[in-house]
Amino acid sequence: MSRLFGRAAFAGLLIVAVPTAHALAHAVCGNRVFPPTLIIDDPGMNDEASLPTIQYAPIPASAGTPSGSSTSWGFEWDKTIFAAGNSNDVFYNVFGFAINGDYITQRGAGENLNGWDNFSFTLKDQFYCLPEHEFMMSAGVIRDLGATGSGQLLRAGVIPYTSSTAPTWYVGKGFGDLPIGPLRAFAVTGELGYAISDAPSVLPGEWDYGWSIQYSMPYLTQHVQSLPIPEFFNHLVALVEFSYAAPTGQPTTGVIAPGIFYEAESWQIGAEAVIPANAATRATQGTGFIVQFHVFLDDLMPNSLGRPLFTF
Repeated sequence: MSRLFGRAAFAGLLIVAVPTAHALAHAVCGNRVFPPTLIIDDPGMNDEASLPTIQYAPIPASAGTPSGSSTSWGFEWDKTIFAAGNSNDVFYNVFGFAINGDYITQRGAGENLNGWDNFSFTLKDQFYCLPEHEFMMSAGVIRDLGATGSGQLLRAGVIPYTSSTAPTWYVGKGFGDLPIGPLRAFAVTGELGYAISDAPSVLPGEWDYGWSIQYSMPYLTQHVQSLPIPEFFNHLVALVEFSYAAPTGQPTTGVIAPGIFYEAESWQIGAEAVIPANAATRATQGTGFIVQFHVFLDDLMPNSLGRPLFTF
């Protein structure tokens, strides 16, 4: 659920290219595991944490302002409130919340700045799974809490005083039910949300949308065919994420993020390049990167922090 660079701009220099990707989660439906993605959100809800999520982006020179760079150090905590399902786990419901924030540092680009971004809070309901088709859906509401970040960033106009609320829909589909051989290891995920501003005249509303294409080596070796390769490669997931933000009355910005994850039993580490997707994005940021260490608390601490508060 990392906010990445939020919806703010570094003193008008760094404009958001990455929409709000909030509650990352360890999503399982049938044989398919949808890993926590770094730019957009996946369709799951579980007990998990990311610490840290690090993103770096160069800021190009513009209109007499020298170039610079921005780095954010983020955290996230996802907590399930209740989980319910039938005896076959064909249909189940998982409801919870997530809290996340980022510490931002800008160097150069006309001004050196640092401080906490505004925090955000999400309620999310993983309400549908069709195991035989590896199809999952969730819905959530993301609340960006304006004026909760550092005073320095607020005064500089880097982060907004205004809050917003974003109803968001999430979906995931694995290809394991198709007769396509090794291509069954592919999966896609997507999200779509609209951020409703508390003060549209100050902070416009914004469509946030994106999708990912994934190829899972764990799925290939466990459910399609084993390969005579070192065990290390059986833990890798290759993927590309696409993410866009379309504020009302402003240019659409977006990024393309190819990368790779290593999946362990109770943790994941991932890295992606973050490449501007269009001219409007390239005007405000260059190609950077994002890395994240993510722990699955439901696997690591199943009898304490990793269990739902209520089960039915």
